[in-house]
Amino acid sequence: MNRIIIITFFSSFIFGEDILKKQNPCSHPLIKLARENGIKAVPIKDVFKYRRLIKECKKSGNPMVSERIQTIDWERDFKRSKSMSNWTSTHAMLTVVFVGYYYMAKILDIPYDVTFFPKNK
Repeated sequence: MNRIIIITFFSSFIFGEDILKKQNPCSHPLIKLARENGIKAVPIKDVFKYRRLIKECKKSGNPMVSERIQTIDWERDFKRSKSMSNWTSTHAMLTVVFVGYYYMAKILDIPYDVTFFPKNK
C-alpha cells in the first residue's frame, strides 16, 4: 500500500508538468492585426501590450517586422490621402479658403460691396 502511494505521489510530479513551448512574439494576434489592418486598428487598451510584443520580437531576431508594419501603414495612409475623400477634409479646405479670402480683403482694405455681391449700377 505504501509503495502504491509513493509511486503515485512521485509520478504525479514527474508526469504532471506541462512542457510549455515558447511562443514566438511575432506571431501574436495583435501583431497580425497590425500587419493586416494597420497600427491604428490595435485597440487602445492593447497598445502597451503591442509595444512590448514589438520589443520582444526585435530581441528575438526579427527587427524587420516592426519596420514592415510601419512601412505598410505609411503606404496605406499615403494612398488614402491622395484625394479629399471625406467631409472633414473638404470642410477644412473650404474654411481655410473662406477665412483666407476674408483676411486678404481686410488687409488690402477692399470694401464689402466689391468683394461680396457687388451692386449693379
